[in-house]
Amino acid sequence: PMRLEVTQPILDFDDMSRLRGIEAYSNGKFQCQDIDITYPLAWGAEGVEAKLASLCAQTVDAIRSGHNILILTDRAMDRDHVAIPALLALSAVHHHLVREGLRTTVGLVVETGCAREVHHFAVLAGYGAEAVHPYLAMETLTTLHEELPGELSADKAIYNYVKAIGKGLSKIMSKMGVSTYMSYCG
Repeated sequence: PMRLEVTQPILDFDDMSRLRGIEAYSNGKFQCQDIDITYPLAWGAEGVEAKLASLCAQTVDAIRSGHNILILTDRAMDRDHVAIPALLALSAVHHHLVREGLRTTVGLVVETGCAREVHHFAVLAGYGAEAVHPYLAMETLTTLHEELPGELSADKAIYNYVKAIGKGLSKIMSKMGVSTYMSYCG
């Protein structure tokens, strides 16, 4: 079977664009699907449980229809839609797929505004995220790069952020005696 490898698990905007178009680059061997982890505010407190159940069913349906990369995303969050915390959604999906015997057939990517610090990425990895796209942190860097010290372009600011997160993850994993991201994942 073919495998898709990334040099490090933090994806920037270009990486996400390539990932979403991976089907064209891989002659259909990789198929990507977004899984929305938001639900209508009107659902109230019961909305979380209802959405988690629907998420689990949706991921199984996506896998059975041939998708092998799923992007759990909270980008649809707005005034009328609440996001399930990315870690809760990922954990529910990961464990459901393990119970169904499908976890090894799919890669899980998390696209979230919640992930900012090294610990956030480490916990997402520990719960099964093969890669994370912290869009809000990167959009913030893009907006604020001119106020940061030194001559930083937006791209360089994002590059430095990704590098810092990667070093932090390496430090956490090495303290635990873990040598690769994939052995830490899940």
